[in-house]
Amino acid sequence: MISGFVTLMFSNLLFAHHGTGVSYDMHRVVVLKGNVTRLVLQNPHSRLYFDVSNENGKLSHWVAEMRNPRILESYGLTKQFLQKKFAPGTQIIVTGNPSKLGAPIVVFGKAVAADGWCLCNHEGGIGSDGPEDIDPIK
Repeated sequence: MISGFVTLMFSNLLFAHHGTGVSYDMHRVVVLKGNVTRLVLQNPHSRLYFDVSNENGKLSHWVAEMRNPRILESYGLTKQFLQKKFAPGTQIIVTGNPSKLGAPIVVFGKAVAADGWCLCNHEGGIGSDGPEDIDPIK
């Protein structure tokens, strides 16, 4: 009885994490220019929230799903440092792979701040940023 309960309890963990390719179009890259609204550093994924205005001035709210905060820390990126770099109002350009469902969410590839600082693929993202497959969105 107890072994059955333990097996059932841990079997749910097998289905708890999704594959990136299931949720995101890993063959498409978008580039979004906007302003940070907040940064959330928590398990299982950190998230960068930002607002993007299109050519008509219509505002849309986006989120970039980033790596686990412990992985970011392993690259020397402390919570305090990242919160300073991604303070609300900071202008950024985010590159990532978009949601397959068309939701305003990307799997994080990189973010470049107005001062030129980059949280790039090897530190924070997993998506492609090859110039040959960039699909710019304003």
